[in-house]
Amino acid sequence: MLRRRVLGIGLAALLAVSVAAVASPASAAGSAMAAGAIPQPVLDAAEALAGGQAAAVTPTFSRKPTTRGPVAAAAENVITCSARAQYPHASTGGNGIPGSIDGKADSWCDAPIPYIGAQAELYQYVPGSGFFLVSVGSLNSGPGNKTYTGVAFTICQSVPNYYVTKGIHTYTAPGGYYPPSVTLTTQSPIVQVTC
Repeated sequence: MLRRRVLGIGLAALLAVSVAAVASPASAAGSAMAAGAIPQPVLDAAEALAGGQAAAVTPTFSRKPTTRGPVAAAAENVITCSARAQYPHASTGGNGIPGSIDGKADSWCDAPIPYIGAQAELYQYVPGSGFFLVSVGSLNSGPGNKTYTGVAFTICQSVPNYYVTKGIHTYTAPGGYYPPSVTLTTQSPIVQVTC
C-alpha cells in the first residue's frame, strides 16, 4: 500500500494523489524521464508552483530615512541577506536522513541581525496532477549572521521522479534599519531523483 505524508491538501486531493501516484511507467512522463528530458507538463507544473513570481533572493536592509531626508546608504549601513532552495537529492546522512530524498533551504546575512529563519518544503510531481507537497521541514532560526538551513525529507522510492524544493526565508532587521522584516520564497530547479 502506498503510504505518503501529504500536508496542506484536502481529502479529495489526497485521494487523487494516491490514485495518480501509481500511474503507469509507460506514460509519456515516464518515457521522458527514462530519456532524461524534462517533459513540458512537469515544467508547466513547476512554473505554476512558483506562482509566476520571481522573488529577489538578496534582500537588503539599510538605515531608515530621517525627517530631514534619506540617509546616504554607505556600505557599512547596508546589510545584505541571501536565500536559496537547494536541489532535492538522495540523502547521504549529515543533517538529512539516510534512505530519504532531502530538500534544503538556506538563509544567511553578511552582518548580524536579530532573526534569520529558514524552512524547506519538498514537492513531488504526480503525472497529470502537478506538484504536491510531500514534506514540510521544521523551522531553523536564530540571531546572528550564520547560515540557517531548513530540511524537508520524504522516503526514497525505487522509481525516478521529479522533485522541487521550496524555501521560506524570514529576516528581521536590527533597530534603525528598513524594512523592519522581509519574508520571501525561493524555488529550486526541477530535479529527477532516483534512489
